Amino acid sequence: MSDAFGVYREPVVEQLHKTVPTQGPLSALVGYPLGLRGSAGGPGPGVGGKLLRPSLACLSCEALDGALENVLPLAAALELVHVFSLVHDDIQDGDELRRGRPTAWKTFGTAQAINAGDALLTLALRTAHRAPLEDSLLTAAAQALLWGTQRMIEGQVLDLDLQQQGGDTRTYLDMARLKTGALLGCALELGAVAAGRQELAVEHRQAGEELGLAFQIQDDMLGLWGNPAKTGKPVGSDLQRGKYTYPLALASEEDRDMAQALRQRPVDKKLVMDRLEEMGIRKRCLTEADRRLGAVQEAVATLPWSEGCRRSFAEMVQSLAEREA
Repeated sequence: MSDAFGVYREPVVEQLHKTVPTQGPLSALVGYPLGLRGSAGGPGPGVGGKLLRPSLACLSCEALDGALENVLPLAAALELVHVFSLVHDDIQDGDELRRGRPTAWKTFGTAQAINAGDALLTLALRTAHRAPLEDSLLTAAAQALLWGTQRMIEGQVLDLDLQQQGGDTRTYLDMARLKTGALLGCALELGAVAAGRQELAVEHRQAGEELGLAFQIQDDMLGLWGNPAKTGKPVGSDLQRGKYTYPLALASEEDRDMAQALRQRPVDKKLVMDRLEEMGIRKRCLTEADRRLGAVQEAVATLPWSEGCRRSFAEMVQSLAEREA
């Protein structure tokens, strides 16, 4: 991710440290998936991941001349919601590794991992209410966070349905706009609210949702064609897991034989990957992701952002287009 966002990492991590209990039964459960605690409660390797969502919240706030200290609790809350979703997703998908470590459910068991996710969500709500905003703005921020969280959960419900039933690209993108786009849209919206520009909330949310679609399409491509040295997963890993992704939706929409092949268990990985290559699916997915990233840039160009923050956002979008993991 772009170095332009590195400036926000330290203050966001500091906020996350403030949320994790230093003792008691929740210390390890909550701290472990954040990277702040080991499985026994000692120090962890540190916060992992890109911190994309909290960084976007900070950037959009500063882009509108808002104070960073006003948005930091909201940014940290958004990351807590994101990590809560990862903990529960790992349970539902049966994933055993996350950010180079055993997932929470593999470490603590399924029941305790559910508790960890629940605790992360409640801590997110408490953290958001620490934002030093006037009551009307704090209420608007809390509503945005709750709405984004609910839409993200709705997306996860639809995603699980797609894994069983499949669907066309429109159905898939409707799901992705919720599952991935909701929190990215919420990030930009929270920044606008924290800057006192609530009238711009909808435009910011829509731009973030579009970014989420581009991000998800690229993530799906990496799940099939990503560099194993970068992703830590073999080529075609999503196929092996039976995950239904945008490239598969695009291919199934146009080829009934592909749709039938994807319903077989186990999936014939070589057959599917060869057919995707023949259909040019990888190139078409890349074109679609680039098109949506361009739409995001156009949307941001209409917002009254400072020029420096606009450049930082452009750098982030460019690094997203070039990412390998």
